[in-house]
Amino acid sequence: MTAPTDTTTDPAESPWLRGTFAPVTDERDAADLPVSGALPPGLSGTFIRNGPNAMFPPLVRYHLFDGDGMLHGLTFDGDGGASYANRWIRSKGLEAEIDAGGALFGGIAEFRLPPDDVFATAGPMKNTANTNVVRHAGRTLALMEACGPTEIAADLGTIGEYDFGGALRGPMTAHPKIDPRTAEMVFFGASPFPPFLRVHAAAPDGTLTWSTEVELPPR
Repeated sequence: MTAPTDTTTDPAESPWLRGTFAPVTDERDAADLPVSGALPPGLSGTFIRNGPNAMFPPLVRYHLFDGDGMLHGLTFDGDGGASYANRWIRSKGLEAEIDAGGALFGGIAEFRLPPDDVFATAGPMKNTANTNVVRHAGRTLALMEACGPTEIAADLGTIGEYDFGGALRGPMTAHPKIDPRTAEMVFFGASPFPPFLRVHAAAPDGTLTWSTEVELPPR
């Protein structure tokens, strides 16, 4: 399988692929970052930022939301030191594009199905997981609005799509809410196909405790 090239869009044609929005082209690890002043004693943990970062030039008109997810992690070691790493989220769709050497999917502005063999393994659209990242029940989940969550390892490597032990059907919103008192996570999933809307809740231990289909009024 090779990536189609006849309709590849010049990245310079999109304002979302130039200047401040130009994709980061590599993955890096930087230990012992220089610190101006001093970090608070005992500051420990990792701050993770998620966002769209296209690995390949697009096949069609590019929308900012189309970019492959990239995680940027800033880790504080608790002893006044800090390190940095960034990683692409290796979705099934992106892995297929890496194998092909170029883009295989359309986007929000111009939807296009991937080749049949990629459709069979990755689905009709790429789960870029590029919008948000949430920590719940010991798992780090990268999220986009139209697909299921993607679990991420401590080193920002991609573990794979996560479905709450098979209990989650359909997509998960990129913006779940965690109750600060109970640690329960509540979220919805919207789909263009029936049922169009589901609402779910996950217990503090990560178990999906209930799912409800919401009947929407006719248009």
